Amino acid sequence: MTAMNVLQSQLQDREVFSGLKSNNALKATAETVLKGTSNGLESVRTAPDLESALEKVVAGKADLSAPGTAEAIIMVTGYPSLMVKNGDFEEPAEPVWRSRLNPHREAIKGVIRSVGRVDLKNHPSLKWAGTCWLVDDDVLITNRHVAELFCEMRQTPQLRKDIQVCVDFAEEFGSDTELEYLIGSLIHIEPIDSIVDLALMRLAKNTAGQLKLEPVPLSTDLRSAEFIGTVGYPANDLRNNPRDPFIRIFQGKFEKKRFAPGRIMDPQHQTEVFTHNCTTLGGNSGSAVFDVRTGAALGLHFGGRPQEQNYAVKAEFILDRLRKSQIHVVDFRPRDTPRTNGAAGHAGTDPSEARPLNINFDDRDGYDPNFLGDGDLSLPMPLLNLVQAARAAETPDRDIVLKYRHFSVIMNAERRLAYCAASNIDGNSLRNPRRASKFQLDPRLPVERQAGDALYRSNDFDRGHLVRRLDPCWGEEDAARQANTDSMFYPNIAPQHKDLNQKIWNDLEEHILQTVDDRNARVSVFVGCIFGDNDPELRNSGVKVPMEFWKVIASTAPSGRRRQQQLQAQAFVMSQRSLVKPGDLEIVFGQGFETFQITVEQLERITGLDFHKLKDADTFGLTERTRERMRQESAETSRPAASLDSHFKRLRELEDIVM
Repeated sequence: MTAMNVLQSQLQDREVFSGLKSNNALKATAETVLKGTSNGLESVRTAPDLESALEKVVAGKADLSAPGTAEAIIMVTGYPSLMVKNGDFEEPAEPVWRSRLNPHREAIKGVIRSVGRVDLKNHPSLKWAGTCWLVDDDVLITNRHVAELFCEMRQTPQLRKDIQVCVDFAEEFGSDTELEYLIGSLIHIEPIDSIVDLALMRLAKNTAGQLKLEPVPLSTDLRSAEFIGTVGYPANDLRNNPRDPFIRIFQGKFEKKRFAPGRIMDPQHQTEVFTHNCTTLGGNSGSAVFDVRTGAALGLHFGGRPQEQNYAVKAEFILDRLRKSQIHVVDFRPRDTPRTNGAAGHAGTDPSEARPLNINFDDRDGYDPNFLGDGDLSLPMPLLNLVQAARAAETPDRDIVLKYRHFSVIMNAERRLAYCAASNIDGNSLRNPRRASKFQLDPRLPVERQAGDALYRSNDFDRGHLVRRLDPCWGEEDAARQANTDSMFYPNIAPQHKDLNQKIWNDLEEHILQTVDDRNARVSVFVGCIFGDNDPELRNSGVKVPMEFWKVIASTAPSGRRRQQQLQAQAFVMSQRSLVKPGDLEIVFGQGFETFQITVEQLERITGLDFHKLKDADTFGLTERTRERMRQESAETSRPAASLDSHFKRLRELEDIVM
């Protein structure tokens, strides 16, 4: 039985080719092709020509082994190769593809950013060799047959010394912009007799930190992908027939970045290989083949015959070669999101955030309310009010508390950032594990309930930890390592301006730990975002950025004749408003300072949270007797119970803290 070719596979997509009859996409494509063309294309100027050709194609009566220009226009309109400009793909002419792709535009753009062209300098005959893409912070993947063009195939293959190899993540239509980085070494190249046509390369030293690009995650779940895409640099090389109308309708626009959607044809073509029907040409070698819903790469395109067969190495074999090369990336599973229905997608999604397969949180202890002691020393997490509780993000088990190692987080589902995070710190058993390299979405929450990497692209905001990375890293080595990784999940991250002076803010915990008894060097820390209705929204993600953050640090100290341990607490607020918007903090505090101490009572008013007994443990706060007197005076005079000046203090240094 003859295997189905690309054109036959595309023809099975009745939704696309039936839709061509009811819109002007074919005519628009034909006009674009014919405009300024004088290379002998036969006439397709009239609608009947296209309609007649379309009827033949749909009815299976067209000779697809030797298509004419009309048939070629139909096929490329039905399954387009879309130009990329400014990091985004052009709007498809066919409405069916608009409904399939636009809801996932952010995920697709994430892949587009991380795909580059392999450029060669000083090569005797080639300016570039093919396509490559990031699979780790400084690791690129391409095809073996691409790497052979600039490598010395010795017992240990290496880059040729007479050729400079670079990756350019730009090379887009209508732009001279270059995002070119030097490739420093070859990590792995498959043997010539291996069907796994891949090679791994490493960027030059100290280059990864300049990229600000995320690796494309890998997924082994081929059957969950309804629609896929390739991103690469189609070329009109000598292997293509110069008279082929599929080549001519590209109008000479080759060697630039394109995105081509399609579908998987045969997921089990071979053990290591699947086939797909995306529109590709020579030059696409090394392209990422990915699920458009998640942006997770399913395979590595390595060739075929244009419009006949397209082949890709499966992700599981890419993962295998990465692991054998001591490159430890996580195998990602596509998110459990609804299939395309034409509805708008969720802004701020990103391909690097697909769900990990092997994350299980069942053993996480989370924040311990009895960490400082039980009874009067027990401290529950801050309590949300009724409005906040209704907006809290829930796990599939209807739980609003996300437990990690030694800390917990409660998320605001609407704002996609944390209401609060609570952590325990044991100052006597702190460890300092190496920083985990990747931020990740939490698989327990829907992607639209948390803000991921898209929030931090092309702006002045950094990923700021709420619970500081090293705070939960204490105890046994395995627990500390787990806490370190857990601190990198996005529910614990919030946008903080790159110029924000956090010196005092970041040193608060250490300062208070130094004041407590060494025999009981423990503190519990609560931290979160202050959400305002007028917070500015970042257009690329749809997320409103909080202008202030709060923190409460609780510890114990001996008190009274019996020197019994009693709670003490200090509350703080840090602002970035003056860095983000003109003016000072007129709405809330009246001046533009950055870090200050605030009473727990006033913090409750600002945040809407209930901090339980910490009001009475506040070293900067008012006693209950004073608080009651002020309430009575307020009732008698109809004035506010206290002015703001009674509740906050600017901190110029740590010694200004009222302990």
